[in-house]
Amino acid sequence: MIDDRRLLGRLASGDEGAFREIVEVYSKYVSTVIANQLRDFSSVTVIEELSADVFFELWRSREDLTTSHLRGWLATVSRNKAKNYIRSQRLQFESLDDSIAENIIDLSDDFSKLEKEEQAAEIASALKKLRRPEREVLLRYYYYNQTVGMISEETGTNLATVKPRLQRGRDKLKEILEKGGFSK
Repeated sequence: MIDDRRLLGRLASGDEGAFREIVEVYSKYVSTVIANQLRDFSSVTVIEELSADVFFELWRSREDLTTSHLRGWLATVSRNKAKNYIRSQRLQFESLDDSIAENIIDLSDDFSKLEKEEQAAEIASALKKLRRPEREVLLRYYYYNQTVGMISEETGTNLATVKPRLQRGRDKLKEILEKGGFSK
């Protein structure tokens, strides 16, 4: 059993060996806490980045830590980092809804600027009606120009799941747009 108090004392004095020991002992724990919080937002890369952020925060805060329960502190910071990441992703995807529309329609047609803006608004509105998984795949594919392989890797979703989501998202988007009287 690791002695958190002793390790925290060594850490507070700037002992890099104590820091390495904490990272070695608690890295799997921190990754698990983050992965459990992220669920649909998780990918190996994101989990690794957030875990590194947690340990960076520990090192940065080493002199000011008042806890003797290192595991609890790490869990709290891990959950907070994951929740903040989720919030930032939701905000990012919501703000992209409006701009993605321009990448889905072919803007080289001879529509007036007003007609293009109306089409973009219709598509953005239709995107908001999709379930989050389909919308995220469409955004990643059309806005970020990611391949299905990249989407699979970054979201931690099986490739066999991403492809149908992309097709389902396209089909649902088309259906919503046709019901709304959208014509390209």
